[in-house]
Amino acid sequence: MQSQPSQDIYLEIADEYPLDLVAESSIDKGYDVAAPSANSYQAWLQGDGDEAEPSCERGKPSKNKGREASADKKRKTTYDIRKEKKVKLTAKVEKMQKQLNELKYGVLVQQGEAAESNERVAAGNSVLQEFIQERHVGLANLQAMLATHAQQNIHSLHPVHTIIRLGHDRDERHKTLASLKTRKLHEAMRFITARSRGLDPWSANAQEEWNNAPGGDFCLTVFEQTPIIGASARDVYNAFIDVSHNAEIIISEMFGTITIRENNEFDESEVAQMRLVTSTSQGNVVESNSVLFSEFVEGATDKDESYGIAVADFVDSDELYPYRPEERVRRDTTTIFMVRSYMEAVPPPQDSAHNSSKTAKKAKTEGKRKVVVGSRWTCSKVRRSNLNVSMDVMREMQESAVSFGDTMKTCIQQRLGKAQIWEVPDE
Repeated sequence: MQSQPSQDIYLEIADEYPLDLVAESSIDKGYDVAAPSANSYQAWLQGDGDEAEPSCERGKPSKNKGREASADKKRKTTYDIRKEKKVKLTAKVEKMQKQLNELKYGVLVQQGEAAESNERVAAGNSVLQEFIQERHVGLANLQAMLATHAQQNIHSLHPVHTIIRLGHDRDERHKTLASLKTRKLHEAMRFITARSRGLDPWSANAQEEWNNAPGGDFCLTVFEQTPIIGASARDVYNAFIDVSHNAEIIISEMFGTITIRENNEFDESEVAQMRLVTSTSQGNVVESNSVLFSEFVEGATDKDESYGIAVADFVDSDELYPYRPEERVRRDTTTIFMVRSYMEAVPPPQDSAHNSSKTAKKAKTEGKRKVVVGSRWTCSKVRRSNLNVSMDVMREMQESAVSFGDTMKTCIQQRLGKAQIWEVPDE
């Protein structure tokens, strides 16, 4: 066992190296060494070397050591900082992974419910589609019934047609026709009102139906309703009456054929007979005998309804102007024409939200505006005769019957001196 160094050696070291410097050097190197006080150093020198220990190892830490330890606790190394961040991020990743798993589970559940919901929607759409198709089929059946009825009863009494028989005496003829006026106008008004019920007065509507059985009569039925722009109901009514009273001139000008009027009586504006004879382009002759009843009812004020009603019906037998089936082809026509003017709410636009708001403001400020509507229903029948009439002649007469309504509209427009009165308004 080595012996303790002598006291002289320690003294010599102490003289050459002050303890303060030794302590500072030890601290710089990482050793926890504090400079002992004079009393502790003296006690070490006096005690046994085996038992004595320096005060720097057994004594209380100095104030400098406490400050250094506190600094070590506050100051962390980069490794520690990264380690703590890693722990936090790992915990956050685990938490987010748990949330992701929950979301995946929720999506799977929703997909299952969506699939079940889609199946229910598909089943509902299928039922609705079947219901709609059944409605269409039901409507088609109804239309077929109406067409079949019209086809099978082509020779029966037409709507608003009244059997008219006229004798030789002109006074009796006049009384007979005058007595029919009220009834004819009432029936015509009731029928055309029912036929146009529910239709939008701002929109044009037309329906055409014809039947042409082999060896039978050709029958054409037309209904149309259209708004009138830039003309009053009174003006349109007067133009219609004027055109009707001069039908022979209009037919000759429009169709390029020769049309004459055989009668010249009953020139009253509200009851007039028209016995017309027209030659075709191939020399055949078509005859018609009709009576026109008309009336216009003016509203008390501009806001009240005004209407004009006219009905033309064919004469069944006329002793003064008899039909000549052995020489001519007979055409029977029943026509109802009505023009009305009344106050109607402005229709909402259907193209854009901007126009919708604009029209809403206009309707709010103006409320309602006057609308003029023209309605026409006609049934024209070209009767087969014993004459050897070619198919071309029959086709010409059929086409003239179809286009006669458009010809009347063109003539009315010319009488008024205005263009496009039958056009549908933009607003």
